[in-house]
Amino acid sequence: MKHRHPGYTDSGFQAGYAVARVLPRFLCQFIGSTLGSVSYLSQTEARRALADNLSRVTGYGDLALQNVCHRNFRNFGRMLADYFYCTGQPAEAIRALLDEWHGLDHVRTALDGGKGVILVTAHMGNWELGGTLLALDGWPINVVTLPEPTSDLTRTREAYRQKLGIRTIAIGDKTFAFVEMIAALNRNEIVCMLVDRPYGETGIPVDFFNRQTAFSSAPALLHQHTGAAIVPAFVLQNERRRYQAFAQAPLPLDSPADRSQRRGALQINTQRIATAFESIIRPHPEQWFNYVPIWK
Repeated sequence: MKHRHPGYTDSGFQAGYAVARVLPRFLCQFIGSTLGSVSYLSQTEARRALADNLSRVTGYGDLALQNVCHRNFRNFGRMLADYFYCTGQPAEAIRALLDEWHGLDHVRTALDGGKGVILVTAHMGNWELGGTLLALDGWPINVVTLPEPTSDLTRTREAYRQKLGIRTIAIGDKTFAFVEMIAALNRNEIVCMLVDRPYGETGIPVDFFNRQTAFSSAPALLHQHTGAAIVPAFVLQNERRRYQAFAQAPLPLDSPADRSQRRGALQINTQRIATAFESIIRPHPEQWFNYVPIWK
């Protein structure tokens, strides 16, 4: 069952937008951090799922595990505060949140190939800010999302992205959404995807922190249809409560001409994504925001 915070509603988001428009960022961050602590104490199911996930990533137990989970909830609150803060700020203020951007040349070089770029990331750091920053600098961005709990919230979040020039591809009609993604890549655009939890029935088993779980095979399948590069990218909070963003080099991908070998290539390429994610999640467990069981 997918965990939803009780505040994850259209009215909750509208309240967040309203508060963030009148308060300075440091107060928004304080409120977000405090609400994160409250959620850590009150959201028992989410806390247990996170503790199980992070125990497998870190090997921690007892007090050390409790500490990293509490920090995780507080970081999530601060990330949400910045999401709301950015909705009411000019481009210059949003860009000012970023201290560093590493590896942007990887994205530029991949686009030079003319087949589009699949930017894959995890529920980590501030993934929404990454798309926002790229869109503000004129990059052609398409964000793949699951439908929100209500149509009102779906429209609210889509309207914010649209103001930035970001196109939303919602996984409602799966076939139509996949066609939209292919069309965007054929236009040599960027398709951004969260893939550490699979969309619908796209899950494929991978080895992740020495245990089997499911990652979305959608990026690997899109590559098979378009030849687009797959580039892992992340935006992480730093010790200054600001952000550093980085994109890795495009993943080496198997692209067999023989159709009978393509299923195996899906597995291999999805595993390469999972392995790339491990290298980022392992040193930053306090910023991997997965409040549902990853290993079942």
